[in-house]
Amino acid sequence: MASYTIRDVRPGDEEQLGTAHVAIWKATYAGMMNSAKLDAIRPCDRIERWERIIARRDEESSRGVRTRCAVDSSDARIVGFATGGPPRDLDAPASTELWSLNVVPEHHGTGIATDLMTDVIGGTDEPAYLWLAAGNERAIAFYRKHRFELDGTTVLDPEWDCLNARMVRT
Repeated sequence: MASYTIRDVRPGDEEQLGTAHVAIWKATYAGMMNSAKLDAIRPCDRIERWERIIARRDEESSRGVRTRCAVDSSDARIVGFATGGPPRDLDAPASTELWSLNVVPEHHGTGIATDLMTDVIGGTDEPAYLWLAAGNERAIAFYRKHRFELDGTTVLDPEWDCLNARMVRT
């Protein structure tokens, strides 16, 4: 069984994060978002985004935002990442939002996702909410195991042409 380290993202992680980001999205979101846009994303696009995230990590941390990654101890490869912090919505149903949680498919079921989520939003009993692709049944089942429930709120993400659904844990 593999072992992992959960740590802050840091300079030098951008390439691994960008590459993992694209691989995860292409494996996860096919059929849930605009396929032309999904097919068009490249690691270089996500690497640039991760450069900006890492450059702002101290500023974001001071606002309560935590961005962490999971590193496979056997080969030092980043295999997942998560961000959580204050809500980005004006009508937020909780004071903490899980902004993102992504794990490469070959590491699903290892406990990394739970560890990352707990690290960025606190204990499994803490009130929180998140947005996910409405058709992502695997993610819905995962979050239900952690006491999140769909609350019936949806919103269209115009950038990705994807319907997002909200899940809340009270």
